[in-house]
Amino acid sequence: MKKKVIEILSKKKTLLFLIMCLMVHAFNAGLFYWLKLFPFTYLNIFSTIFYAVVLLGFKKHTEFYMVFTYFEIVTFSFISELFSGGVFCYIFYVIGMVAVVFYLLPSKQRMKHVFQGVGIIYAIAIYFIRLKTICLFPQFLSVIDSCKDEIGFLNLCITLFTLFYISNLYMVELNAASAKLKYFSNHDLLTGLFNRRFFEYIMKRNKSENENEYTIAIFDIDDFKKVNDTYGHQAGDCVIKMVSHTLEKTVKDEYVPVRWGGEEFILYMPQTSSNQAYEKLKDLSQKIHNTIVEFNDLKINISVTVGMYTSTSLTDYENAIREADDKLYYGKRHGKNCVVR
Repeated sequence: MKKKVIEILSKKKTLLFLIMCLMVHAFNAGLFYWLKLFPFTYLNIFSTIFYAVVLLGFKKHTEFYMVFTYFEIVTFSFISELFSGGVFCYIFYVIGMVAVVFYLLPSKQRMKHVFQGVGIIYAIAIYFIRLKTICLFPQFLSVIDSCKDEIGFLNLCITLFTLFYISNLYMVELNAASAKLKYFSNHDLLTGLFNRRFFEYIMKRNKSENENEYTIAIFDIDDFKKVNDTYGHQAGDCVIKMVSHTLEKTVKDEYVPVRWGGEEFILYMPQTSSNQAYEKLKDLSQKIHNTIVEFNDLKINISVTVGMYTSTSLTDYENAIREADDKLYYGKRHGKNCVVR
């Protein structure tokens, strides 16, 4: 449940950010109206309308509107500080957005530094306003002075919440991207089986381990080129998926199925003797042969040729693969649809 909520928050992060901005400005419009600070009321009403318009067209022009949103926030903060004499701490919004813009505009890589530069200029200008106590509406200074600490604290809390929310989502997405990258580096994209690189990695890593007896089997789909030429590559992909699914479903956690490349698969069978492996491979190849691949209105029947080799030394697993490969090609030359040991 928690993972699903985080996933939704991640996918909708920009939309939620805009809704939060709308709510903040709507709340501020009411607050400043109640305080009788009417210049602030009108400014927040304008910003509320801006976010309502942005949300209406958000799906069609997401990043276009986000650029405008960034400039609205920093410009709104600058104008608000001109109105207040720099005491409402809207500088927090600007500083926060200088960090947040990197996350909310992922494809605007070259422009991000320009946006940040603009934000930094705005932040310096706001600080100058505070130093010089520049106020466009001095007639409201008494009211501003009476509520400046509360408004400043509110703006600090809003900025901290935004940074906390965005930074934590960023870490979640970074971890998810790292996990996905790791998965794709170790698995075949079409079938989901382990790929050749990962298989060779685990075999090299396990070289020092003692292995009583293990079998390596290489599967090759018979006449696969004919399937591609006759029915098309999408049909070929369906055939590969069927073989991989049958392998994975049949062996479960007992053995390790690997997409070796093209129409070839390897099955690593630890602690399995030659006789045990032969019987299981015969059964597996028969299951594949008995499975009909349905593609559009077509029904495709295929078979596999299997070469197997049993060894007792993980140190020499490359030789086991070569021997299994030789058996495979022997089977290919002598009728196909067979298991050769």
